Amino acid sequence: MSERSYFERRHIYLINKEFQGRFAAFVITILIGYSFILLMFQKLAKSVSFPLMIPIVFGILIIFIGVASIFYSHRFAGPLFAINRATKEVAKGDLLIKLFIRKEHNIIFHQIADNINNITDNFRETALKMEEKLILLSKETHGLSEKIASGKLKNELASQMEKVLKIEKELQAALKPFKVC
Repeated sequence: MSERSYFERRHIYLINKEFQGRFAAFVITILIGYSFILLMFQKLAKSVSFPLMIPIVFGILIIFIGVASIFYSHRFAGPLFAINRATKEVAKGDLLIKLFIRKEHNIIFHQIADNINNITDNFRETALKMEEKLILLSKETHGLSEKIASGKLKNELASQMEKVLKIEKELQAALKPFKVC
């Protein structure tokens, strides 16, 4: 990120217009519902002499808003939970993981899932190529070992063989955390 001050930065607030629009509509609906219920109960409180009416109304509204927010937040909490779980598995080295998000969830969650799946696919392909190279390297080192043991070019190949064996061990160590097949 460039070294611009806070006031020089460009602020884009509508990053995901569909999701943010729905969320704003949800909040506005809750506030309109709250206002309507409050108005209704205020009229009822005037006609009925009941001093606890307003605290009861506030309690009911708080419960209503709490339940509504839990149901609404579930729409993005579910995909976030799945994304979190999948990224933990990838961090452990599991490159076989595939992340699926239900159709009814927001498009941004599908895009994130596709990106994570692309990352694991690319890492898996890289790890498989490394594993293939490791197998080839292993065959070559065993062939060199046989030549050295038979006495052919012993002095020249001994130091080169040590280097190759070291590379083989490094490749094995680099591949160890990945689950590719």
